[in-house]
Amino acid sequence: MNNIMSTSVIDHPLPRHVAVFGAAGGLGQGILSVCREHGISFTAIVRSRPERVTDVPEGSRVAVVTSLADRDALTEAFSGADAVLAALGTTSTSFDTSALLSANMSTVEEAMLTADVDRILMINTMLVSSPGQSTNRLMRFFSWFPGKIGRGATEQQAVADALGNGSFRSLRWTLVRAGVNGKGKDEPPVASHDWSGAQNSWFPVSYRAMARWMLQEAAKNQFVRAAPLVSRRKPVWKASKS
Repeated sequence: MNNIMSTSVIDHPLPRHVAVFGAAGGLGQGILSVCREHGISFTAIVRSRPERVTDVPEGSRVAVVTSLADRDALTEAFSGADAVLAALGTTSTSFDTSALLSANMSTVEEAMLTADVDRILMINTMLVSSPGQSTNRLMRFFSWFPGKIGRGATEQQAVADALGNGSFRSLRWTLVRAGVNGKGKDEPPVASHDWSGAQNSWFPVSYRAMARWMLQEAAKNQFVRAAPLVSRRKPVWKASKS
């Protein structure tokens, strides 16, 4: 689907309806907030506790999908969407492969195509290598950590590796290597393909700022089948007067 809408507040086209994985998390909530602000309808996809998603406007809904291996449930959740935004994090339930995007990418792809939507953006860490490149030392280091940190790094790298090996080949995907957290600044991020000559810094932006960028890119399609670095602009240091 390729329905887009224009807005006088954000200077780029926006999708009319998005399906949001991880809708109850920090970035997921940021995406829903921006959707409400700009009249974008949404399907908020959660594994459990749908009551955590509140203020659901007319035309929007909450979909409980307990397993990413459930193609029928995914197809229903994707129905009517112009794009899928995956804001999946690692939680205590991530021991279960049914919660892992990397383990269920073929099912997600089949469901999206059945629902007639071929645009997906996935959040990842700035540390991960681009799909098709070797895992870097930092990602290997963090993957050895016990608990949530290690599981998260392993899953993030696994998604990038799967894309490099041809997963989602029939979709217009974007792997967002993001500098984002709850304490980041609410300012438009800079996006680049790599660090060579880029204006990016390692400083994060807020969830809402990243949500705006993802929603714009869902319609703008500047980074299709690419893994852009998306973070705050490099600071401009002014020389002090002597």
